[in-house]
Amino acid sequence: MEIIVHFGAHRCATTSFQEYLRHNAAALEQQGVAVWGPDFVRETGLCALRSMTSESQAALQHDLDQCQEKGVRHLLVSEENFLGMMPQNFHKGELYPEVALRAQLVAEAFNGRVTKLALNIRALNTYWSSLAAYAVRNKTRFGTPMRWAKVTQHPRSWQDVITDLAGAFPQVPLLVLPFEEFAGRPNEQLATLMDIVAPTEAADLWFNKDLDDELQVPNGAQELSLMTKFAEDLSWLASGADGLAQLCLLQETERGDVAPA
Repeated sequence: MEIIVHFGAHRCATTSFQEYLRHNAAALEQQGVAVWGPDFVRETGLCALRSMTSESQAALQHDLDQCQEKGVRHLLVSEENFLGMMPQNFHKGELYPEVALRAQLVAEAFNGRVTKLALNIRALNTYWSSLAAYAVRNKTRFGTPMRWAKVTQHPRSWQDVITDLAGAFPQVPLLVLPFEEFAGRPNEQLATLMDIVAPTEAADLWFNKDLDDELQVPNGAQELSLMTKFAEDLSWLASGADGLAQLCLLQETERGDVAPA
């Protein structure tokens, strides 16, 4: 049984992808695909990585064995909080500072059974602007305004997140799917992750889309700095990412007439 762990990330159309999967659960089941989304992951306590006990790990292995016995060919586990929490990113001005530890805990929980990883990334200027807008809409969780100087001066980028993930899952293929390619195309993302016929129903779902009147943007110099850092990430990925990850892009014919994110 193939086990794919989709790490998100936040503000990368992950909720829309999960809702698409939920909506098409019956059709996917007919192709031997099972999905563990946030509801399952959080209800079973798997998301509380530091609190997992030997009993909860044994229960997880039992659930995996049951999936295999039922004939599941592909198990897709999608949980963006495996990477970390948005408020932590926001207040530290740092991109998923604890991902190395958290990914290691995920690896230990699955006991070496994960066969593929997936990560969505997004241009850093729009990622942080989207997070800042989300913070405005959720003031009780975030409180203070975005500190753009701190964000732009921090050296951490997606390359560091990818390197941390790969370190926790050595020799496990890691697919990197840019938001700009796959947002609004959950069926294309699913087809990229596994060899199945991805349902097209509900493929136009898009939750928590950024609203122009809520965007909180950096100044010109700060935005240029973030764009440059992301360009370096893409260049590294396109050149092979030191063998750690594979950059996934849509073919021109797959993009069709849908406006890019």
